[in-house]
Amino acid sequence: MRLGALLFLLSILIYPSWAQKSADYPRFASLKRTEVNVRAGPGTRYPILWVFQRQGWPVQLLTRYENWYKIRDVEGEEGWVYIGMVSPRHTALVAPGEPITLYKDAQGTRPLYQLETNVLVSIESCAEFACKVDVRGTAGYLPKSRLLFAQ
Repeated sequence: MRLGALLFLLSILIYPSWAQKSADYPRFASLKRTEVNVRAGPGTRYPILWVFQRQGWPVQLLTRYENWYKIRDVEGEEGWVYIGMVSPRHTALVAPGEPITLYKDAQGTRPLYQLETNVLVSIESCAEFACKVDVRGTAGYLPKSRLLFAQ
């Protein structure tokens, strides 16, 4: 009887830490290095599926297994990368289409410059329709609908 009560108490104490870990995913991140191997599973024994060749590429962290993250990129592709290749910085790409204006203010009245497709931006915050971004050291606002996030 005591053993059962002890096991029940331990399960209650352990559960919140497990629930907290699972609540951490999915979340946004980016790639830390210029060249990052994406593997079929969480470890070097798994084959390389492809190699990212752009630092800052937006990804979504789906889960973690030991020192490996399962990720999804902006094109919806999934694979595993070593934890040291991932940065917590949230990034996005300018979506295909006409060049888009980066504005200094959220109201869109003070234009800074035009951005072409696939320009990488760091996300500072997002509201319903616009995101505050940083583009190579310049802060401004872009329509959320014109950004590609890893989803």
